[in-house]
Amino acid sequence: MASYKNISDNWYITVDSGQGTIYIDGNLDISGNVTYVSEIAVNDAFIIVAANNTGTVNDMGLIATKVANTAYAGLRFDVSANAWQISSSVYANGVPIAAYANLSAGGAGTVAGSDTQIQFNQSGAFGASANLTFDYSTNKLTLLGHQIFGNRATPANVANAVALYSNVVGAGGTGLYFTSASANDELVSKSKAIVFAIIF
Repeated sequence: MASYKNISDNWYITVDSGQGTIYIDGNLDISGNVTYVSEIAVNDAFIIVAANNTGTVNDMGLIATKVANTAYAGLRFDVSANAWQISSSVYANGVPIAAYANLSAGGAGTVAGSDTQIQFNQSGAFGASANLTFDYSTNKLTLLGHQIFGNRATPANVANAVALYSNVVGAGGTGLYFTSASANDELVSKSKAIVFAIIF
């Protein structure tokens, strides 16, 4: 038999001077808001939110307070997008100020470009270009355009490979060097090659 207790003002329960524990052997339903919990421990492996969702709730999740009652961040599951999403700035009710973005599902996340195109940071998002590819079936790297080789010391050679690098311009007139297991030298420019041909 149900019993009801109506109180016209706040009702405080203090157990053992605030150090005790209240045990409820049954379900606890709260129709109002739980406004403050200093610490919560949950034995269940999963917490269910929007348990009464009948298909009308499209977004459900968690709101984190960044600055007391003035700034929030959000984590939600978007039913329409069928994806977990995050936003660095939302209102207290979860409505976005900064747009929600899908969380990547590990290696199954959406990538930019087409097969073999290498990913790069394009204004804070994944970018790709047909001019920069790696064919994993043939181990072939393709870069269309110009390349800049930074000034550095001679790199260690790698077996069955040739490394290109830049350094101070020498007799070859290019400053572009190569090193391999059998040689280390500067590539020669056309004008220098003509001079060398005349001299030698």
